Amino acid sequence: MSATTSPGALVLGSDFKALGVVRSLGRRGVACVIVDDLPRSAWFSRYVSQRFRWSGAMWGPAFVEFLIDLGEHRYRDWVLLPMQDEVVELVAREHRALSGVYRLVTQEWETIRWAHDKRLAYTVAEEVGVPVPRTWYPADADELAEMDIRYPAIIKPAISIGLQYAIGRKLIPVRTREELIAGYAVVEGIIHPTTVMVQETIPGDGRSQFSVAGFCKDGQLVAAMTARRTRQYPSDYGVSSTFVEAVEVPGLLELAQRLVRRLRLSGMVELEFKHDQRDGLDKLLDINVRPWGWHTLCIACGLDFPYMQYRDALGQPLDAVTVRYGPRWRRLITDVPAALQEIGARISTPAGYLRSLPGRTVPSVLDPRDPLPVVGDLAVALWRSLKTGSRGRARIPSAPASAPAGDGRQVVAQSDAEVGGRAVVG
Repeated sequence: MSATTSPGALVLGSDFKALGVVRSLGRRGVACVIVDDLPRSAWFSRYVSQRFRWSGAMWGPAFVEFLIDLGEHRYRDWVLLPMQDEVVELVAREHRALSGVYRLVTQEWETIRWAHDKRLAYTVAEEVGVPVPRTWYPADADELAEMDIRYPAIIKPAISIGLQYAIGRKLIPVRTREELIAGYAVVEGIIHPTTVMVQETIPGDGRSQFSVAGFCKDGQLVAAMTARRTRQYPSDYGVSSTFVEAVEVPGLLELAQRLVRRLRLSGMVELEFKHDQRDGLDKLLDINVRPWGWHTLCIACGLDFPYMQYRDALGQPLDAVTVRYGPRWRRLITDVPAALQEIGARISTPAGYLRSLPGRTVPSVLDPRDPLPVVGDLAVALWRSLKTGSRGRARIPSAPASAPAGDGRQVVAQSDAEVGGRAVVG
């Protein structure tokens, strides 16, 4: 590791969210190191000085032990930046142990869990007058059978990542009682029944889906903007956004501030809403307390949240910023399939999609100054499309920090100076 005048950043994850982070920090001379269980786009970035391949899911005592060892011997006082929900939870639960060697941007679990768990987030939202969709919380299949569910509806987990890894979807849509019972049986076989929710479907496509993206400090939004999540993939209930437009949405920042203040949040945060045309209300869907897929759109609008996060972790003051609305963000590799689905469902037309192409658009991965991540991104997409059977990640429990380590102990370290080195944890 080369000497630096300031602490670097240890990024846990290497997807396109992580790529935006390492590009933001790397262009300012901040050393960036990546840990991941699967090399993705950020793994190949010119701004990454060293890479550690973790074998197995990134949770459990063995992974915590590895991070502590890495910090004590190489990266003490570096900024630790988790990219995925389960890793955020791990860091939050192990806050005391990890804060002894790293500068953490993740708050303790007692704070984070109120945003991380949708059941708790919706409870807080209702307390502060932020609308939420009508939601049912069955304890088991028998209780579900007695509930007066309005259709169409969706079955979703309070913490979505387990279901997403298992079936590639965040939720299961249902239109009848029979579909509800069948869908519930599938979900309760993957996650604990007490974390299963049934929620009304709010009508409307991506043009009624909005977000507040911000950086907050001690419950105060320091810098924030709004955006419309116009397309997602899959197009009905997407795993992630594919086309996002920076547009000003009146009233949404005030709703977000109520939640941020009540939750006492600090750091990067995205709050997702959907406008319900039936009653004219913007209803909370989800809260992300980590970098979100399109955070590089915010950079194009003047809000460099990763750099704010880094400076705040070092105790440095944040500069005043001004939001510039207008740019758009696109993840082309999924936006084309999303558009085809919308065209097939007659939500959009080929001409409508073509009209969305011109204008200042931020790509999710492509950058001529840092070209190799495109190759890595395409390779991972191809590998996933060719896979059969397993979805490539192990099912995770609701509390990853207490999960068994399994055999995920071997780490391969790669850097510009050393390729193929090995480190064994434990």
